[in-house]
Amino acid sequence: MIFISDVHYQLDYLSTLPKDKGPVVILGDLINWIDYRNGEGIAKEVFGSDNVHKLIDLRKQHKFEERKDLWKNLYSFDPEIIMKKMKEAIENQYHEVFKILKSYEVWFIPGNVDDVDIMNSYTASSINNVDGLVIEQEGIKFGFAGGGVPTPINARGEISESEFSKKLSNLNQAEIICTHAPPYVNELMTDVITNKIEQGWKSLLDFIKINHPKYSLFGDVHQPKASTWKVNNTTCINIGYFRATNQYLELSSLI
Repeated sequence: MIFISDVHYQLDYLSTLPKDKGPVVILGDLINWIDYRNGEGIAKEVFGSDNVHKLIDLRKQHKFEERKDLWKNLYSFDPEIIMKKMKEAIENQYHEVFKILKSYEVWFIPGNVDDVDIMNSYTASSINNVDGLVIEQEGIKFGFAGGGVPTPINARGEISESEFSKKLSNLNQAEIICTHAPPYVNELMTDVITNKIEQGWKSLLDFIKINHPKYSLFGDVHQPKASTWKVNNTTCINIGYFRATNQYLELSSLI
C-alpha cells in the first residue's frame, strides 16, 4: 500500500507509480486549479497568466478582500463562457487522471479542490471512494475522512467543521487516520511559500487527542513548515506535494 496526496494533474509522475505495492491511496486534490509556484493550472487556462499571477501575489500578501474583488471581476466578464471553459477544463483533467489510475487499485478521498460527483463517476471495481469508511488492510484499521477545510475561497470540495467531525465520529477504531487536511497544529498548517497559515481541522486534533491513533496521514499544505509532528503518541505526517515531488509514502515504512 502506498499513499499520495495533492496530485494536482501531475500525469507524468502518476504514470510511474509502482503497481506491485498494493492499493494506491490518494488523499485528495486530483486536479490542478493554481500551482502557486508558477501559476500553471485551470485558472491560467481560463483567465490568463497575468490575472493568475495577480491572484497569487494578493494571496501571498494576505490581501484577501482585494483578491476576492479580483475574482468577482474575472467571473463577471461573460460568465456563461467562463463557466463553460471551467467545466471543460475540470472534466478534462479528471478524465486524464483516471485514464492512468484505471490500471491501478485505487482508494481515494476528496480534497478541497475536488468535485466529488465527477470523481464518483469514475469509481469501478478497482477504483473506490473510501471517504467515511474504516477498512482493515494488512491487519491495520484505516479510517478515511475527506474534504477541505472551509475558507473564504469556498472551493468546491470544502465542507464544514461539523460535517467533518461527524465523519470522524465513525472512525474512532482507526489505527491510522487518513485525511486531506492536517490537524490544527501551527507547524503543520504553515506553508512557507504562500507565506500564510493554511487550513487545518480542529476536530481532527481533538480526535487524535481522544483516540490516540498511531498515525495521522494527510497532505493539503504543499510546503509545510514541518512535515512531521507528534501529538501525544500520534505521529502526524504530511505525505508530500505529489505534483512537485513525485513523493509517496509506503505503508511498509510505518510498520
